[in-house]
Amino acid sequence: MMKPLNFSLWDTPNYGLVMKMHERNNSLSSVTTVRKEVPIPLWHLVLLQHPSRRRSSTRVELPRTLYNSTVKTCEFWKYIRRVNAWNNAAKLMLSGAGSNMSLACPLKPGVYTMNVIQIPPDTAILKFMYQPNTVYSVRGTVYSLNPKDGISRHPVCRYEVNATIYKTC
Repeated sequence: MMKPLNFSLWDTPNYGLVMKMHERNNSLSSVTTVRKEVPIPLWHLVLLQHPSRRRSSTRVELPRTLYNSTVKTCEFWKYIRRVNAWNNAAKLMLSGAGSNMSLACPLKPGVYTMNVIQIPPDTAILKFMYQPNTVYSVRGTVYSLNPKDGISRHPVCRYEVNATIYKTC
């Protein structure tokens, strides 16, 4: 099971993000307030595995990147269906438990919630990733892609969630 440890946020006046940790069920919830339309929102996600212990005091071990992807939100489901390891978790977070997070392009002004941000304990990748005393980080950035050139983008929100995985009997 994955247990959130802490999180940090950075947002902008036109795109607000608030997160809350729920220790009782090892989950997070979020409220996103979009005050100005985002023409083409992009999600950039990076999953890092931090070294569990130092092997040498002279050499600093860097985190290992396990996953790194950028996708337009309106193409998210098409993309995530091909990544079986995360498909069930994405369905739980985005479609279930009262979530109304929009994946539309453009993203209209409004208030969007994700009530259960959690990786289900039966997710196969958790068994693969499990290492005692290891911290994992999910670093996310929401960008606004310029619709005129389709290349330039600017960040509207960043977040980082740190978690650990523990075995359940």
